[in-house]
Amino acid sequence: MKMQCKSCHAELAKHAKVCPKCGAKAKKQAFTNTKVIAIFGVCLTFIGGLLPFVQDIDPTNNVVKINTDSIEVAYSFMNIQQIAYWYLFMLALVVSIVLIAIKKEKLSIISTSVAAVIFGVAFFASPYCEYVGRTKPFKLHNLTDLLADPQVYAIGIGVYVIIIGVIIAIAGCFFDVLKYFKREIKVDPRYLSNSMNKNIWVKIKTYRWFYLMFLPVLIFVLLFNYWPMLGVRFAFTDYIITNPHYVGIKHFAAMATKDVFFWNAFRNTIILSVTKLLLNTGAAVVISLLLNEISNLTFKKTVQTIVYLPHFMSWVVVASLFKLILSPDASGLVNSILVKMHVFATFNDVPFYLGDTRYWQATFFVINIWKDTGWGTILFLATLSGISPELYEAAQIDGANRWSRMKFITIPALMNTIITVFILNLAKVMKIFESVFVLQNDAVDPVANVIQTYIYQKTFEAGTVNYGYTTAVGLFNSLIGVVLVLGCDFASKKVRGRGIV
Repeated sequence: MKMQCKSCHAELAKHAKVCPKCGAKAKKQAFTNTKVIAIFGVCLTFIGGLLPFVQDIDPTNNVVKINTDSIEVAYSFMNIQQIAYWYLFMLALVVSIVLIAIKKEKLSIISTSVAAVIFGVAFFASPYCEYVGRTKPFKLHNLTDLLADPQVYAIGIGVYVIIIGVIIAIAGCFFDVLKYFKREIKVDPRYLSNSMNKNIWVKIKTYRWFYLMFLPVLIFVLLFNYWPMLGVRFAFTDYIITNPHYVGIKHFAAMATKDVFFWNAFRNTIILSVTKLLLNTGAAVVISLLLNEISNLTFKKTVQTIVYLPHFMSWVVVASLFKLILSPDASGLVNSILVKMHVFATFNDVPFYLGDTRYWQATFFVINIWKDTGWGTILFLATLSGISPELYEAAQIDGANRWSRMKFITIPALMNTIITVFILNLAKVMKIFESVFVLQNDAVDPVANVIQTYIYQKTFEAGTVNYGYTTAVGLFNSLIGVVLVLGCDFASKKVRGRGIV
């Protein structure tokens, strides 16, 4: 078995006790890069904790219901009498993920087992609450009472998911699935700090004042970024402020099968985000190449400043500005010019580009290019300035014209930056909100409504608000975002050798 020194990453002999390169003590790493399967199992266990433990049976075909319009759908962690069990269960799984991330897989087995015990106690010992009415107290049921009649209730999918997840989380600690993809890293020990050989508690004591300075930021992040994540449970409830009640995966089933407006918003999100990303990146590359060809430094900086200025304007200001410019009456600059050029006979014939489904998306892309292109040009111009002038001189001596030099020198040198920028921005395609929100209106809702604005409308503008359903839509959007981030992180490692997370 090959080993690596923890300090300098030099390859060590199988039974080596000391690294011959830096002198650090060598320890056999029984668990290296084993976290993927284990973390997958922990996440699967967490998902199981959100799914039903007991589900009602459809009497027509004697199968467990997936979706129903009735209030009483299922029983789970979210409607047991002692809700503290769910928080303890989740805390134990978070501890497992942290332990796996810091290469303490053996200890993660203990915390995962604790989570399994908490589940067992909650499943068998805690009474389940049945929602009776908005003003009435919950009705309590024991597990044996619920399962007494197999024609009414059965063991839910959550139980099986948790059992499988716990098994995978524990077994995953013993398999090194990444050993075939592990890249050998050679680091000169002269560039490494001697503190790497110290115990973790010695490091904390040595840098205690730095940790104290970091503490306010940590508290802020925990309160405003992680504490709200506890509300994910409301995606599985019909949310009523006084007593939200658990309904299983009812909202997700309705979202997937009944809500055509959601899928329209999802399609618009992909179309607007990806197209905007391609156009903005392409426009930034083109402008960067054009600016790079300008020899007059003063003129070049002036143009770059003018292109970059819109980036500092808020989207509210941009929306107000373009609503004036594109106004369909005589006050609109664009339509006034078109009427004077006899493209349109009168102002009654001109379209309102921000109020017509035929023109809204194209107008949206133009506005985004105008506002955001300047930011991208900075990155590409920085890359272009790093290209050695000797390459251009050599190509010019060989008879290469301007186009050939751009084709065979400039663009290949710029390609790595283009791919990197594209990958980093691809992870944010599901976060589009402000730019759409300030430019949309009811007339263009079929082509302008995205998931974020759909959630906003369902939460704040609908007559009857179901916070549980909008939380479910938000959770789905977040899961898609996580998949994109992880995919982009993998692609980033392949392209530039390091990830984005």
